[in-house]
Order: sequence, then C-alpha cells, then structure tokens
Amino acid sequence: MEDKKNKHSMHSEQEDIQISYSLILALVGGLLATLGDAISTYAAGLAIDEFLQETEEQNDKDRQLEERLASIERKLDAFQDKME
Repeated sequence: MEDKKNKHSMHSEQEDIQISYSLILALVGGLLATLGDAISTYAAGLAIDEFLQETEEQNDKDRQLEERLASIERKLDAFQDKME
C-alpha cells in the first residue's frame, strides 16, 4: 500500500514539474537572442578596431605626403634662391 502511495506521490510530483512547450521555446528564444546580441557586440568592436586602424594608416599616409610636399617646397625655394 505504501508502495502505491509513493508511486502516486512521485507521479504527482512529475506532473507538477512539467513545463509547457511555450516556456521552453521562450527560454530557447531568449538564449538565442542573447547569443545574437553578444555576436553583434563583438562585430561592432571589430568594426571599431578596423576603423581606428584605417584612420591611423590614412593619417600616416597624409603625414608622409605632407613631408614630401615640404621637401619639394624646400627644394623649389633653394632652386629659386640660386636663380636670383
């Protein structure tokens, strides 16, 4: 008799623990959304790093062009001074 009671109480506990499929889907959806947000955040970080690197490279190119232009101006000034 007690054995029957234990089975009944175990069966009753299992029924209480059952979770509806909509709650499981909501949990899975939430996990996927969180994973998607993490991936988006990582991608944004990579995009920022790429932008900063490109900006630094462009600044280096601009600085080199300015140095070349200054060198050409100095040479032109020196040439004009010789011509006078």
